[in-house]
Amino acid sequence: MRKVILCLLSILLVAPLYGAGQRKKVAVVLSGGGAKGVAHVRALKVIEEAGIPIDYVVGTSMGAIVGGLYSIGFTTAQLDSIVRAQDWKFLLSDATDRADKSLLSREMSEKYIISVPFDKQPKEALTGGVIKGRNIAILFSQLTEGYHDSIDFNTLPIPFACVAYNLVDGTEVDFHSGVLAEAIRASMSIPGAFTPVRKGDMMLVDGGMANNYPVDVARRMGADYVIGVDVQDTLRSADKLTTLPNVVGQIVNLMVENKYDENVRESDVHIKVDVSGYSSTSFTPVAIDTLLTRGEVAARKQWDNLLALKSEKLKLPEDFSPAVRKERIISSNLDSIPLVKQIMPEEKKADNRLNMGVGFDSEKLASLILNSHLTLTDERRSMVDFTLRLGTTGYGQLDYAFNLNKTRAWQALLSYQFSYNDVDLYSRGERVSNYTFYHHMGRVAFQRNWKDIRCVLGVEFDQYHYNDILVQPEYAQLSASPENEYFFSYSYNMFFENFNKRSYPTRGMKWTVGVNLYTSDFWRYHERPAIPVVNYSWEMAFSTGSRFTVLPSLYGRLVWKTHVPYVLYNGIGGLVGGRYKEQQLPFVGVSYMELANPMTVVAALKLRQRMGSNHYATFTSNLAFSSVKIKNLLSEDKLFGCGLTYGYESVIGPLEASLYWSDRTNKVGFLVNFGYNF
Repeated sequence: MRKVILCLLSILLVAPLYGAGQRKKVAVVLSGGGAKGVAHVRALKVIEEAGIPIDYVVGTSMGAIVGGLYSIGFTTAQLDSIVRAQDWKFLLSDATDRADKSLLSREMSEKYIISVPFDKQPKEALTGGVIKGRNIAILFSQLTEGYHDSIDFNTLPIPFACVAYNLVDGTEVDFHSGVLAEAIRASMSIPGAFTPVRKGDMMLVDGGMANNYPVDVARRMGADYVIGVDVQDTLRSADKLTTLPNVVGQIVNLMVENKYDENVRESDVHIKVDVSGYSSTSFTPVAIDTLLTRGEVAARKQWDNLLALKSEKLKLPEDFSPAVRKERIISSNLDSIPLVKQIMPEEKKADNRLNMGVGFDSEKLASLILNSHLTLTDERRSMVDFTLRLGTTGYGQLDYAFNLNKTRAWQALLSYQFSYNDVDLYSRGERVSNYTFYHHMGRVAFQRNWKDIRCVLGVEFDQYHYNDILVQPEYAQLSASPENEYFFSYSYNMFFENFNKRSYPTRGMKWTVGVNLYTSDFWRYHERPAIPVVNYSWEMAFSTGSRFTVLPSLYGRLVWKTHVPYVLYNGIGGLVGGRYKEQQLPFVGVSYMELANPMTVVAALKLRQRMGSNHYATFTSNLAFSSVKIKNLLSEDKLFGCGLTYGYESVIGPLEASLYWSDRTNKVGFLVNFGYNF
């Protein structure tokens, strides 16, 4: 009996002490909202500053990404750096990093603004979602290192849950266990944009379709109090529903309006972020900076409510602060981190694509390029490309490539091209001739590919059929070509390029070297020695700061004969080489094709300043040397030009406006161009 009494007394004495040590549990709930969800990072920072312990984290979509990473140990400072450091345009795509592509792949892919892959039928390209999620899967795999196995999310440093939506039966799916990266990837899979995540019999998409602000999930996990960070848009009026993101966002908000209102009422502290002026796709650096700041501002407006929750409901002293979180460490060698197979898109053997590019400038007006790339065998040993360019100088080209080995390093090439050309030729600013002609080209070549280098050895047949030749009397020699000109030529070309960006590189180098030998019978040119031609170019980019880039270049074309047919004449002019004819060298300051001597060399320097994130100002100066013989190159004929260009790097290519001048005409010209060059 005495033992029983002592036991009861012990219980009575200890129980109050035990109960006093058991504080209430706090959950932080992070809503979905696409790019607007980066505001969660700074809101979490303020909650930490208030000294409130976080026992659960629950999120949807972007809230699931931020919340999931926070739950495994990333600090708010690390998360701030992560969202700022991402190339979101690249991340939210299936594009391969430019540095990981071979030179041939870069040349093939960077002509087009639209590239649609398909297997057997083109409609397969849009099955499930436009973005398969290759790059986001790589990032999630890297950031969740150490948590790639299926686990109970309650065992994470901070217990975590996220929400997805099952397209099969229209039900909400709450992840409390599984592979962390898979759960996050499912929660942010915007329907129609990202391919759904298949898990068993479920097809999972963005949790915002079911529960965009999941306070109820946090309550079921055991949270006594909930701090919610809400970046969901309010319902828009009719005059605001003018864009696709706004319309889609409105539909989603209406679908979950009742649950959302209930969850807002269930929040103990509701941090409503001002996201006006921004959408789920606002991933520009300026937008991210603003949204991060707005997240902090919104949380600080709730500062008194946060302190009241801490002192009055949690009964914590004013100076209480949770333990300082240590920065999470991941492998320094990111390539060594294994990929989470559950979220990696399936790699198909077929490599079929439909491609389209557009271009415009105030010289040649609009151009359109269409391309179809087909693999003919499952082993990807042979491929066919058909390209059609429409514009003032159009062409059609058919290419067949056969891979001579499994690595596709060696290829045999067969090509045919047909084009119609209408070319004006100028001398010292005065038009001296006009040619209209058809060009047929057939080529057999062998190609060797490395990562940054491509070498091509080939034999080519060219036929030129002239329709009209208009020549001023003093340049009568330009009309000496026969009605049908043809060549058999041998060529060897080597290409190198490792620029970090295509349009506005800040580092890297590009060079080409080519040798051609033109004949009329595989050996001589009309009873004369064959005509040798050497062409080369070199350009380098290096930065002297975070925004200023210097780009020197040197290029030229050397024809080692004085009596050559018109089509082999050198020409200079225009911002892009080869625009008017293949033998034309670019030259800023001349907007047409200026007749040049057989030996022509151009030295150029570009000074480029980046303004903001996507705006550029470029000053270009170039000096051309031209002569009949190479020994007189520096003394015979010189041409100077310069230009100032404003450029904007848009998602479908650069938009540029240029003012230029040359000492050949002493006139200021103006040029506008848009899109990639092809």
